[in-house]
Amino acid sequence: MGVMTVTATGAATPDLAWQRYHYLQRWTSWAPHLTGVDAETPTLIAGTRGRVKILRVATARFRILRVNPQARTWSWRVRFGPLNLLLDHGLDELATGTRAWVRIRGPWLILVLYRPLMWWALRRLASDTNLGADKT
Repeated sequence: MGVMTVTATGAATPDLAWQRYHYLQRWTSWAPHLTGVDAETPTLIAGTRGRVKILRVATARFRILRVNPQARTWSWRVRFGPLNLLLDHGLDELATGTRAWVRIRGPWLILVLYRPLMWWALRRLASDTNLGADKT
């Protein structure tokens, strides 16, 4: 087991990036590896359970553990078969936009393979580009 942190920055405001986290159906607009979200609630609420579709071929179950909108942080546990990942997400305000970060705990091989995908997703999350699901 290991721990890895991935960060990416972009020109989106922290409020816009948080909205992309907050509305679960928007996850597929910034996380290209997620192709579907089915959850008990439409928004980021501690205790919510659901499933994410990965690249249209696999499904992982999740549970949202903690949400702190004021700090713009949240955590969830994702299970895919025997694999168990714990992900802590957060947003930091920068003078020029937002730093998005995730700390992932799980098997080292999965962390190494997941790193480039997670960086790409966080970069899109922090981007000021309209991703189609954003309400302007």
